[in-house]
Amino acid sequence: MANISDTKGLGGLISQYGTDAAKSKAGIEKPEVTKEEAALADQNVFLKLYIEQLKGQDPTAPQDTNDMVAQMSQFSSLERLTSISDQLENMATSLTSNQALSASTLVGKSVLMEGSKTKVTEGSEEVPLRVVIPENSQTATLKIFDADSRLVRTATLNDADYKWDKKDDDGNVLPPGEYRFSASSTNDKGEVSAMNTRLPARIQGVTINGENGTALNVENHGKIKLTTELEILG
Repeated sequence: MANISDTKGLGGLISQYGTDAAKSKAGIEKPEVTKEEAALADQNVFLKLYIEQLKGQDPTAPQDTNDMVAQMSQFSSLERLTSISDQLENMATSLTSNQALSASTLVGKSVLMEGSKTKVTEGSEEVPLRVVIPENSQTATLKIFDADSRLVRTATLNDADYKWDKKDDDGNVLPPGEYRFSASSTNDKGEVSAMNTRLPARIQGVTINGENGTALNVENHGKIKLTTELEILG
């Protein structure tokens, strides 16, 4: 009697009547079949398995039909779950590819990152900057230094966002290069405190499927997770 609950018995039935997916999971080599045989529906497969089970029953101790139905249901559920698992794996691969493709379009752009230095390029018209001004601040000041630590510009900050026009205090356009920014706030008691600045940092490359997933390689900041909340500049 072919026992569907027995591994060898189930493997034998699958080898005769199982679908290609079930045969593959059972480690059974796919035989050469005709188009008509390949078109056999899953419902017919289970009916044939059921008939084979009935043929092998002991007439004096027939198997409970409810058990057989339950076994058929488990067999069907297992194969459907296998199919769903394969589909989810394909979806995950597709999503990873799409994420990598989207990330690659960011190379060459800039992202606002916390820091005190940024590189000014020939093509950029303005350098955006962001600070967090304390509530008790009376005045907020920004100082900009060139690569030789010479003070080239002093500006008053009226709100959190500021755009530097790349000019010095005399209105002269400064050359490309690295510049350092220092922001400070003075409260009503005359106390001065430094403020953190967020400046543009260039995205130099993309790491796909690394230890932390897809990450952006940001100048002076290393690898930043793509899932991190980022403000990308044009």
